[in-house]
Formats: sequence, structure tokens, C-alpha cells
Amino acid sequence: MITLPQYSEPLPQCEGPKLRPFRNPKPVITFHRLLSDKDSEGHAHVFEAAIESTAYAVKLFRFYDIEEDRAGLVGKENDLVSDHLLHSHSDPFYNECRAYGRLEEKNLNGKIAVHCYGYITVPAETEVQLKRKFQIEDWDRPGEEYDKPVSQRQPFRAIVKELILKDVPLTGKVADKILRDTKRMRRCGIYPGDVRPRNYKNGLLVDMSAARTEPYYLFNIRSAKQVEKMKNRDLYMWEAMVEENKLETLLRAVRNEKYCASLRPRKKKTTGSKE
Repeated sequence: MITLPQYSEPLPQCEGPKLRPFRNPKPVITFHRLLSDKDSEGHAHVFEAAIESTAYAVKLFRFYDIEEDRAGLVGKENDLVSDHLLHSHSDPFYNECRAYGRLEEKNLNGKIAVHCYGYITVPAETEVQLKRKFQIEDWDRPGEEYDKPVSQRQPFRAIVKELILKDVPLTGKVADKILRDTKRMRRCGIYPGDVRPRNYKNGLLVDMSAARTEPYYLFNIRSAKQVEKMKNRDLYMWEAMVEENKLETLLRAVRNEKYCASLRPRKKKTTGSKE
């Protein structure tokens, strides 16, 4: 059983970075336009919305099912990880909270990822409005909640971000910037984990729902080789993005083993050896 947090303090309630609430904890929100694909299987739906007459990108998250992540643990890992820790480190909403909390700590909010203004909750009654206006029905809300009055159902959890309408084409220069930003995040203990063109706007990362931020529970219980693979996922995804889009870049994310092998010094011939 997961205890619902107090939505008036920085989240998540665990060791490590946290995201503060939006300056107005109960804002009046007007949803103008759906920015994401309503039929996608992503972690959330993103809207252009107005709060206090200012336009933002508001990311409303689907409801989290801990059993999916619990099933991904193997062997004795289930005994090592509490529900609270698993939820705090695996829920896509908390993934973004922790990543943005770390960027805030490092004074990098808005510099290597789109600016985040904090999190909010949105009343469950909004579900009807979003269904009518945008034909969105899939929120993964626990089925038993529909037996309760709407006023007793869990609220939506959302993150408020800067609205970026301008975009730039994905070029080699932009890809190099993405890699530099990714490496800055990694030095801060954030591993974005989902480096794809669709997750960037105007050269800035806009989606960190798959990010792993230190301290991260799997880094403490899996082998060094497994941890290295998890940490390097974003680098290999960047390489794949560059290759798929045939981009000419100045940088490389990972070592080119074939090229490095060609640079290795050849063995010297022993004295008196025949040509």
C-alpha cells in the first residue's frame, strides 16, 4: 500500500533531490491545446494551458502502477527494495521531479532542459473535461476509483514547464549541443535515458520521465557492468539518433572501437628479424 504524499511540499519524499510545488498550489487552469499524441503510450499527456493568464506547457501524468516495476526486479532484489523506494525512483512523475530538483540544485534549470516551474495537482473532475475536449480517455486510473465519487478520486499530478512553440531542425550542430547538455546532466548525476528527437524542442530536453537520478536504487544493488549499461543508455541512443538521421557531428558519445584499434602502436620487430 502506497501512502499518498502531501501535495504541499517538495517531492518525492525520499533521499535525494526534490521538486518544489508551483507557486500557486491550486491554480485555475484553462487547457487550450493538446501538444502530445493522444493515442501514444507515453507516460503523460502534454497541453498548452493558461495559468493566471500566462501560457505554459502542462504535463499531466498517467497514474502509476508499482506492480509493473516490481515485476522487473529479479531474485532477491524484491527483498531489498521497499514499495516506497521503488515508487519514489520509478514513477515517471517522480523521475521528472528528481531530475528537475537536481537541475535546480545545480542552477541549471532552463539551461540544459526546458525550464520547470514546479509541480501541481489537478482535480479528478478535470478528467471529464479532457475527455470531452480532447477525446482522451486512457489515464491508467485504478479501476476501483471509478466506484468512488469523483471528489474522492486521486488528483492528477502535473509538472508546469515553459511553453516552447519555436523549434529548430535536427542538424549536426544541434545534435552536438544535445550531447554536450547530456554530458553536463550526467556529471550532475542525471541520466536522461531517452535521447530521441521527439523529446527535444529548440535544442532543449523537454521530457525526463525516463531519467534516472542519483541516488538511484538499482545502482546500489546491481553489478558494476549492469549499472554502466544503464548509465550509458543515453549515449548509445544519441549515437543511434545521429546515425538514423545521417547527421554530420563534431562529437562522439562513445568510443569507436574500430578506429581506436587502428591507432594502437604496432609491435616492434625484434633485432635481427628477417624482413
